[in-house]
Amino acid sequence: MRRTILALTALATSISPTAAEEMVVLEPGSKWNVDFDRDKCRLVRFFGSETGRNVLILEQYFPGEYFSMIAAGPAFAKIETPKAGNTVQFLPDGPPNVAEPLIGPLEGYGRSLYFIAIRLAGEDKTKAKESKEPKPPVTLDQALGAQVRFIDIADTDEQVRFNTGPLDRPIKVMNDCLFDLIGSWGLDPEQERAATRRPRFQNEQAVLGKLFSSLPMDRLGDNGIEALRIRLITDAKGGVESCKLIENSDAKLEARTCKGLARTRVEPALDAAGQPMRSYLPITVYVGPVMTNVRSISL
Repeated sequence: MRRTILALTALATSISPTAAEEMVVLEPGSKWNVDFDRDKCRLVRFFGSETGRNVLILEQYFPGEYFSMIAAGPAFAKIETPKAGNTVQFLPDGPPNVAEPLIGPLEGYGRSLYFIAIRLAGEDKTKAKESKEPKPPVTLDQALGAQVRFIDIADTDEQVRFNTGPLDRPIKVMNDCLFDLIGSWGLDPEQERAATRRPRFQNEQAVLGKLFSSLPMDRLGDNGIEALRIRLITDAKGGVESCKLIENSDAKLEARTCKGLARTRVEPALDAAGQPMRSYLPITVYVGPVMTNVRSISL
């Protein structure tokens, strides 16, 4: 495992309420820690004093504009999850993300909120639905990251603010890490950066329908698994070379999950010249909504 430490702001160790009693402001208590794991890339930073430490985790398994976020610690003891969802805002002038997090204890920090898929720009409900054509591997936007000064998480009555400062530098490291991951899968990272089309199933609804019906969803929920992440390596002829269930130690579950997927056909990815190429096709199956535990942090 490689680790890069980014010294982005001076250290501070305070938790302070604003003029509005509902908001708690968390100041940085550490530098950013960037972990290069074998299956994902993760940004971690601690906030507040050592006696009241909170943690913020941003992580991705594949390049893209969506990422997962975990916020945990004493500052989140009163944050609830309204039916309409919590708001997570990165850009002061942009729309917020509205999402219902999974709730569970994080070892060493207490109550945690786990947002499975959010984006820096938030969700603009006024825009027309985007095309379903698979996009080339977009990455987290450094320019948007440079506009970030804080991350706000709120319910209808309470609000917690991480005073993160700009995120452009840690985002660059995150993006580089993800393309390093692609190289570890036996693919060409530069070819992936220049791709003009992502691979997709020829009959996506039928393939995913069979996948969902074959999974032991009740058993997964009982084991506290909140998501299954699957990585397919696809060839230039439209076949599936390999299937892997990420962060899984259950060989029987992987075999059951991959059995049907290995026989499916895909429309292959296209390179910069418009020619078919080897690539990867990610699938994430969300099991929620109840989360019994969040895996501990090892730094």
